Amino acid sequence: MIRVDNVCLSYGEKKVLDHFSLEIPKEGITGFSGPSGCGKTSLLRLLAGLEKPGSGGVTGLGQAAFLFQENRLLPWRTVEQQIFDVLPAARRHEAERWLAFAELEGEGSAYPSALSGGMARRLALARCAALGGEVLLLDEPFAGVDKERAMRLMERLRQLGTPVILVSHETDVLEKCDRVYTFDGIPLRTV
Repeated sequence: MIRVDNVCLSYGEKKVLDHFSLEIPKEGITGFSGPSGCGKTSLLRLLAGLEKPGSGGVTGLGQAAFLFQENRLLPWRTVEQQIFDVLPAARRHEAERWLAFAELEGEGSAYPSALSGGMARRLALARCAALGGEVLLLDEPFAGVDKERAMRLMERLRQLGTPVILVSHETDVLEKCDRVYTFDGIPLRTV
C-alpha cells in the first residue's frame, strides 16, 4: 500500500492538503478524478516527491516515473532520441518497442515541432513508461489523444504490470481504471 499520512501542503496562505490521509493499493491502475483546481495534481506531485509537505508524509511508494501535464520534450532531439535518452545503455535496443507502444512507428527521425499535440503527448507518455520505476505517476496522460487510441494505450499500460496512478477528467479513461478516488476541494478531500 501507498500511504499518505496526515499531510499538510500549502502554497502561501492557500491550503491544498489539510491533514489529508489516503491509502492506495500498489497494483493495477488507480484514477484520481475531480474538478480542476481541487488539488489532484498537487497530490500527484507530492507522491512523486516534487512537493514537500509542511507535515505528514508518504510511505510505500518506491521509485516512481512522473509524467507532467506539459510534454516537456526537448525540441532539438528527435522522437527516437527522446526515448533513447531515458534508457540505460543496456536497454537502448528497446527504443523501437516504446515507439510502437505509443503508435509512433516511422516517426523516429521527426522532431517535436513536426508532431501533432496528440502525437507529442503519446511520445511523452512512452518516454515516461520507458523510464520505468516501481510506479508510474501520470498527470492527464491522454490530453489531446483520441478516445480509441487512449483506450489502446490504457491496455498497454496495464500490460506493463507496473502500478499506475493517473489524474484524468476523461470518463472513458476512469472507467478503465481498477479503482477511482473522486476528490473535491480545495483543500483536497475525498468525496
